[in-house]
Amino acid sequence: MAAFKGQGATEYLVLLAVVLIIALISIALLNFFPGIAADAKITQSEAYWKGEAKPFSIQSHSFTTAGTLTLVVQNVGPDALTISAINVSGAGISGSPTMSPSTPVVGGGATQTITLSGYTVGGGATAGNIYELTINISYTNPNGLSLRQFGAKPLVGKYT
Repeated sequence: MAAFKGQGATEYLVLLAVVLIIALISIALLNFFPGIAADAKITQSEAYWKGEAKPFSIQSHSFTTAGTLTLVVQNVGPDALTISAINVSGAGISGSPTMSPSTPVVGGGATQTITLSGYTVGGGATAGNIYELTINISYTNPNGLSLRQFGAKPLVGKYT
């Protein structure tokens, strides 16, 4: 049997349309079930901050509706590093928090719990709602050189 002219192009367009429809249905389902999308954001954030972020990874975190952020930070490098500041920004977040301890020294491979308190949190901050924070960590290496770690992905979690 001889194929009709343009039959291959028509079959290609039909196949492409089916793939696009499946993609649109998938996106619609993610938006229809917002909990799934939020959980996916949290999972991606954790994967970055626990596995890819260097020299500091964030092993766990919590943010209260009262404006206190607690981070468990791990130095994934071999040398002790001194954290001089952690800059946090996000929608509805403002203020000049205090860091405790004020200048933590985190040894190579060691973890340190750091609390930043005194944020003013906007009206959307209720327990269970999602927060997305941009994190930048200023630190000093053993040679006295001041450096900065810029988070490539936001830190995402649920308010407590």
